[in-house]
Amino acid sequence: MGPFTTPHGTVIFRLTPARCNIWVVTRNSRTIIIDTGISFDRARIEHALERKALVPEAVILTHTHFDHAGNAAWLAHEYGAEVVVQEAERGYLAAGDTPIPEGTHAVTRGLASLGKKVTTMFRYDPCHADHVFKERFDLNRFGINGYIFHTPGHSPGGSTVVIDDVMAVAGDSIIGTMPGKPFPPFADDVDLLLKSWGRIIETGCESFLPGHGKPVSREELSVEFSKKFNS
Repeated sequence: MGPFTTPHGTVIFRLTPARCNIWVVTRNSRTIIIDTGISFDRARIEHALERKALVPEAVILTHTHFDHAGNAAWLAHEYGAEVVVQEAERGYLAAGDTPIPEGTHAVTRGLASLGKKVTTMFRYDPCHADHVFKERFDLNRFGINGYIFHTPGHSPGGSTVVIDDVMAVAGDSIIGTMPGKPFPPFADDVDLLLKSWGRIIETGCESFLPGHGKPVSREELSVEFSKKFNS
């Protein structure tokens, strides 16, 4: 998926098909990765990095569920990537633990209930975070014009990465698997997530890259936000 190039010359693309979208952000030969997939994705991730001759300086985690943080420890060890996470999820990352979020409708509430009975299935390699932030973390230290900021709701430390003020990588705060329906099927706190959506829209970004599925336009997100907020 992609590549997408911002007016400032930053390139963003999906590294390889995986359990979640693994986004690569590169500018002037400097590279970061946003989210990491599950451990079963490791071989294809390694192959893709080698094929594209990429050495990530940092791993930015939108949250620490197993399908997003499963390869963070490996990428840190193999490539020396520095790991960035919001403080509410530092402990989960260090333990390799995935607290199962609640469902946002009847079917996913049932799935969440089942998931909570088999939490050991969702564990992953524990990982030490090099950088832990509370509200915002600047990415200029990695050569990228952007920042990550706290957008909780899907999970306690859910975060969104803004690149060049035009594109945002939103993890599972936004979903792109069903056209016109970007609200995620799982969220710890729906009201809090809607407040985060308001802040995400306020960034002024025109395109939102989700943790799963295809990009979501500003119009799609704004329409759904208005429906949810006024319901």
